Amino acid sequence: MSTTHTVTGLTPRPIRFTADLPAWRRIVEALGGVLVSEQPGWLVLQLGSGRLALHADHPDQPAGLTTLALETPEPLTEAVAAASVAGVPITLEETDHGTAGVVRADDGTEVTLDTPTPGAGRARDGRLVVLPIWYGPDASVPLAVLEGLGARRRIVGQDGGWTDLRCDGGGLLAVHVADQVGTELAFEWDGDVEDALRLLTSAGIPATLIDETYSRTLHVADPDGGKAVWVNERQTDLYGYTRVG
Repeated sequence: MSTTHTVTGLTPRPIRFTADLPAWRRIVEALGGVLVSEQPGWLVLQLGSGRLALHADHPDQPAGLTTLALETPEPLTEAVAAASVAGVPITLEETDHGTAGVVRADDGTEVTLDTPTPGAGRARDGRLVVLPIWYGPDASVPLAVLEGLGARRRIVGQDGGWTDLRCDGGGLLAVHVADQVGTELAFEWDGDVEDALRLLTSAGIPATLIDETYSRTLHVADPDGGKAVWVNERQTDLYGYTRVG
């Protein structure tokens, strides 16, 4: 698949389904995020880089589920056409939230491409970066989709197990080789992650600092009772990794 594209201003805006919207909002706002749009059961927050949508859970989309969504200021007809030319399996469709580009990847993952959420705001702290992770046994599938949509590789694991990608409009995306296909919400902290720990602690939000082999990360208690949410310190130790962009 070609990685040539003309989709512009791509910004990740993953959707996290939750039974506790206020708790999730507290976490994101404690780390500097700002609410830019609010409707019943639907919040969108601007982070230091990228955005996050929070959606009230329901039987078809249970608490803890994260789906991949991206925004572009480019007209959707043009963006979908450009991505299609780049080989992305995308169609322009009417969805439950309006017109969107809908990607149905070969591994079964669905990704939506939307117009920007109305509402402006600048994060109070610029260090929190959205970093949704797409898992699967064949990294070529998500990489082809994300690069065809306009994301560009930043750091690549030399064993092929990890690739993260920049987006022109802000935010990061990551691909992680795993036995099962899935998506997960995570974040990067562009600075000393102990600062993020202090912000969370002062807001009464449980979090634990873990020293990984490649970097340090915070494990933040999931309001929905699932496994901890990761906030990775920006990686500076590139042993076993290559920075390509």
